[in-house]
Amino acid sequence: MTPLPDEPPVAICVLTFGAHPALAKRVLESISQYVPRSLYRLVVGANAVGEETGHYLQTLREREKIDHLIRSEANLNKCPMMRQMFQYVRSEFVWWFDDDSYVTSTDALPCRLRIARSAPRHVVMWGERFMCEHSVTFCHEDPVAFVRSAPWYQGLPPPFWEPGGKGEFNFNGRGTGDGRWFFLTGGGWFIRSAALKALEWPDPRLSMFGEDVFLGEAIRQQGWQIEHIGNLGVEVNSAPRRWIPDERRLGKTSG
Repeated sequence: MTPLPDEPPVAICVLTFGAHPALAKRVLESISQYVPRSLYRLVVGANAVGEETGHYLQTLREREKIDHLIRSEANLNKCPMMRQMFQYVRSEFVWWFDDDSYVTSTDALPCRLRIARSAPRHVVMWGERFMCEHSVTFCHEDPVAFVRSAPWYQGLPPPFWEPGGKGEFNFNGRGTGDGRWFFLTGGGWFIRSAALKALEWPDPRLSMFGEDVFLGEAIRQQGWQIEHIGNLGVEVNSAPRRWIPDERRLGKTSG
């Protein structure tokens, strides 16, 4: 992911999934409409997208509207496909989109570039910040053990409510640890590509659920920070979740 001199500053990565051509068209056409082509290379992942979406994406690729198209007839799940997509990143920043997010303003990318380039180097990621207080909402296994066994773990106590969570023993005077997990929504975020490379993200143990929460924690473990900038010209998470219930878990995957 070393930025090259002739590369645009941003690699826009869009993950499409399933038989939802309207979503794929909306996000990609919004990028074409609102983002200057000179500022980005477009990498699209296509997970089991179906015939109509597949034909649409292939047409864009042939017209060089898409720079890299990675297709899988089977659903690889989000993180395995994300790993393949990131192999094509050579720009300074990565702008990630799930297919139910889309651009709404010509200011969206210029504002992000301005914010990121003026930020201290320890601020590495920007987007809409969320907070989870209960790990069951993003992980069906032990997230603390997952963090502590991660190659990106640097010894900071992970979030948990027992005394000692995030190094707290009397959080808000309650005699507990701090169990709050802060993260930027996985539907759309902006990050330094060097941070992704340093973390070797996504963690190969991740499949599709909780990857945004764990990315927030992986960043915290390095002493880096995420920054809340709101939607800022992007609509995110605009369609119902489409995960399969028995895939709501961590798990080793191939790909």
